[in-house]
Amino acid sequence: MIDLPSGTSGRSAVDIARDATARASAIMLERFRELESGVAMEKAVKSRGNYVTETDLACEAAALELLRAEFPNIPVLSEETATTVEGWDKGWLWVIDPIDGTSNFSRGIPTFAFNIALCHDGEPVLGLTQQPVTGTEFFAVKGGGLTVNGVPTRVAEAATLADALTGFGMGYEYDRAKLMITMLAEMFPGVIMVQNIGSAALGLAYAASGRFDLYVHSYLYPWDMAPGIIQIREAGGLVLDRHGGPISIYSEGIIAGAPGPVREFAERTHERRWR
Repeated sequence: MIDLPSGTSGRSAVDIARDATARASAIMLERFRELESGVAMEKAVKSRGNYVTETDLACEAAALELLRAEFPNIPVLSEETATTVEGWDKGWLWVIDPIDGTSNFSRGIPTFAFNIALCHDGEPVLGLTQQPVTGTEFFAVKGGGLTVNGVPTRVAEAATLADALTGFGMGYEYDRAKLMITMLAEMFPGVIMVQNIGSAALGLAYAASGRFDLYVHSYLYPWDMAPGIIQIREAGGLVLDRHGGPISIYSEGIIAGAPGPVREFAERTHERRWR
């Protein structure tokens, strides 16, 4: 298992990642319960269909306060205050998404998550995805495997696309999203089912833990997929970029899950325009 840095308090990076997750999850869960009770949600539009809420900002602030206090020399890349991190592929880097699935959250749909990863030289080495409503934690550290609520877990055993329950995401690049829909329509019913749950973080966590056999997304950002990359690798899965090659946290898309379906999907879509 990789040696991770310790915080100024002496606590491990794992404990601090879990603390940041707990703080953010408590904020979003309290606000989500208010939303379920009919309290209006304040939200601003970043682009068509893409929102930021006061809760996104509050969750981010809580996590950033902790990470910056514990690791003052490690930069943090976070969705709502995202700026380019120079030298992101050198040394340590925290990556967080305060609410992945904000559109779901803001409409009272319980499929959303807090996402946090620690990267070293550009590679995720710790990844934690928490689904606050269910309390489910998907956690992986390099060399330590994947656990779901502390239980060791592996990718699905599906061997082919024909066996695969497939999750997908489209993002907010609408020309690419249209190509994705067309490509999936052409492939169906060559897979068991296709599902879009509205959270890439959970889609990748589900693929890592065998809930999905395959997960495909046409356009992502580092905070969407950094935790999922290490989760899938540690669960015995395969993760590729949208072109079927090696992935980084700055790759634009992802093909991930059980090795057989991932390889077959990459091969069958190699010439398709969804790329």
